[in-house]
Amino acid sequence: MPLFERLKEAFADSADYATILIGMENAAELYLCFISSLCSAQRLDLLLDTDITGDLSARLERYRGTGLREGTFENCVQAICHGSAVICKARSSSGMILNLSESQQRSVGSPVTENVLQGPMNAFNESLDVNTALIRQQIRSSQLKLWETIVGTASHTRVALFSYSDAVDPDLLSQLKEKLEQIQTDGIQDSAQLLRLLMARKRMLLFPLAVSTERPDRVSESLLAGKVIIMIDGSPFALIVPSVYTDFWRSPEDKYVNPHVTSFLHTLRVLAMFINLFLPAMYVALTSVNVDVNRLEISLAAAASREGVPYPVFVETLLMLITTDFITEAGLRLPKTISSTVTMVGGVVLGQAIIQANIVSHLLVIVVAATAITNFIVIDYQMGLVQRVLKYFVVIGATIAGLLGIVFCLVCLVIYLSCLESFGTPYLTPLWHKKKRLGSS
Repeated sequence: MPLFERLKEAFADSADYATILIGMENAAELYLCFISSLCSAQRLDLLLDTDITGDLSARLERYRGTGLREGTFENCVQAICHGSAVICKARSSSGMILNLSESQQRSVGSPVTENVLQGPMNAFNESLDVNTALIRQQIRSSQLKLWETIVGTASHTRVALFSYSDAVDPDLLSQLKEKLEQIQTDGIQDSAQLLRLLMARKRMLLFPLAVSTERPDRVSESLLAGKVIIMIDGSPFALIVPSVYTDFWRSPEDKYVNPHVTSFLHTLRVLAMFINLFLPAMYVALTSVNVDVNRLEISLAAAASREGVPYPVFVETLLMLITTDFITEAGLRLPKTISSTVTMVGGVVLGQAIIQANIVSHLLVIVVAATAITNFIVIDYQMGLVQRVLKYFVVIGATIAGLLGIVFCLVCLVIYLSCLESFGTPYLTPLWHKKKRLGSS
């Protein structure tokens, strides 16, 4: 079957697939086959602005350097799906691929998910070529290497690996290339989905094993530290691998301020992590199980605040934590125009009503409010989600065994983290160990 008929059959149910007669050659009709929603209207107009009997070769002269090549049926189908056009005769078995693609993307803007307090204000977008340019503008060196492959039998998504050859571990790079080439999936839309495919064989992964960022300055810093960056075409988020536990608590701004201030901020974040994980559990343990540990005045104050509360300590704590997560999730998912209103209603009106109805104690409201505030100090969004989940397990441990249950949960958490690895690097490694420093021989 001729190529023209096979293409027409392949795109039979596509309303935006078009074929246009553009000329004659040796008494044979020449057709231009393309998907109108993917091709540039300006380039199409330049190609079709002359009469049908005009010289085709003269019109094609305008498109030198845009990927003019011959292709088989399979190559032509893929080219049309990527925005190119195919010129073919009515009875020919092959066609000529002409690049008329026009990618739909937003311009380079500021980061949306990461607040920039100091440093470059640009952020990645959904175009891999644009993101590559942003990275190369940060590191203007021939040592910056780029490797690409295609993932997805249906989406044919471009996946790129960035590395700095003087700092990266060659074994890590070869391992990532091998894993990417072995991925079998129909399609991929985001870098986080790619990470799950890379970790498909590992189970019980609660903690994120790669930092996700849309900031080029954070990517360039990680490249110079010997890490590998994974990016896909169509996603504005880059994956930094390997990533250890401390990487999720560091901000790019830490490099731009005084080292003493940086140490203070790190201490503040660690303190916030412990408050977020253990403060609700401490309230449950000290008011229901280990009451004798407190001073008499504290025990009397806690008992007075719970006067008239009909539920046990565990139930009221669980109720408040779930309500707080409801409000947090609603504030994130709702449109920005009404999210602040919902947060205000949930945090102030609902909290005051709960106290007046004697459903929870005043002290618990303070504990839950402090827990909610410390959860937003987490730099990485994925790690913040993990913190929100873990505090429920610690509260259950405190309900069962009090302070001993909290210690047991802490020990189990440390053991679990010590067993994790991020692409061959222990998860609790304090600093990324480089086999070779920059500038060393």
